[in-house]
Amino acid sequence: MDSKGLITASSALESVFHGGNREGKGSSFFPVAAERKKRKRVVAKNGGAERAEAETQRMTHIVVERNRRRLMNEYLAALRSLMPSSFVQRGDQASIIGGAIDFIKELEQMLLSFQAEKSNRSSPADGEGRWSPAAATVSGFFVSPQYTGYSCGLRRGDEGENEVDVEVTAVQGHVNLKVVGRRRPGQLVRAIAAMEELRLSVQHLNITSLDAVSVLYSLNLKMEEDCKLGSADEIASAVHQIFSYINTY
Repeated sequence: MDSKGLITASSALESVFHGGNREGKGSSFFPVAAERKKRKRVVAKNGGAERAEAETQRMTHIVVERNRRRLMNEYLAALRSLMPSSFVQRGDQASIIGGAIDFIKELEQMLLSFQAEKSNRSSPADGEGRWSPAAATVSGFFVSPQYTGYSCGLRRGDEGENEVDVEVTAVQGHVNLKVVGRRRPGQLVRAIAAMEELRLSVQHLNITSLDAVSVLYSLNLKMEEDCKLGSADEIASAVHQIFSYINTY
């Protein structure tokens, strides 16, 4: 090969490896490989930071969960100590909470009985108009009733035979229902059957006599999945209609 051929071959090799630049600027191979290595190092650094952050979050979650369980166990132990042993047959969480519900309902029943007895022994102040033990008990026990036709009728001097007082509170499908009205034979059985038709199942029931003719029903209900009633006011309206119908027919 002559000198011109050698020069041409050398130039071709330089063009392949260095892009026609003896200093390597604009290279088609070596600078690209170096750039790839830099990118891999950057990715590795970012991945390490993400792993560290994930590990920190995991440890924080473990600590928070551990504290939550400790507090829950402490509160459950305190709650169990406040109840008679007959209300807690086992020491698991569900048994303790279920026993607490039963105990609270019994305390509620006792409170109602004491209030009714106190109202029967009390006398109205002068100028208050018609006074009723049942109305006095309801006014001290109900917080925010949706219907007050019965107690208002008693205060006015009306018999209020077909009226009832209704108060409903609802939280996440669990309903606390209180109904006050005139006692009638078969009234409660028919009312429960009608509520079950509305997909309101009875969990707890207390009955308190307020005076010779007035009765208070306190019920804990559970809204079934196919229950069409969506709020406390809707349930109160339905219950008011049920008792009004039963008291009329």
